Amino acid sequence: SISFGIAGLFLYFFTIWVEERNQSRMPHNLSTKKEEKVSVTLLPNRYYEKCVDLNLNNELRYSFNSDASLSFNLHYHDEGETIYLVKEDSTNNLEKIFKPQKRAYYCLKWGNSGEKNKNINYHFKIFK
Repeated sequence: SISFGIAGLFLYFFTIWVEERNQSRMPHNLSTKKEEKVSVTLLPNRYYEKCVDLNLNNELRYSFNSDASLSFNLHYHDEGETIYLVKEDSTNNLEKIFKPQKRAYYCLKWGNSGEKNKNINYHFKIFK
């Protein structure tokens, strides 16, 4: 039982070390789906983000519409830096096709800086 206790303690601290070392490399809101259609109510002064894992062979087709203007961006993180590929400060709809230049976790992010709720309908599909 002492051996199991020592092994358990080692695994516990090893898990903490790995999580701290890899923090922010894999987004918590990573989709496991190749296609998603979602309706979201975005509260005032909040944002909603959905991330996907893409490689050079993929193509991401995405679109959204909202009942009011909001901010939107498509970005990824590279060594602690946020790289914006699409950035709209005020829009209520958008439809695009994105072809990545490198493998990364790419995130679609909507922001509501207004004082009222905003409804968003978004769709994405990943093609090989």
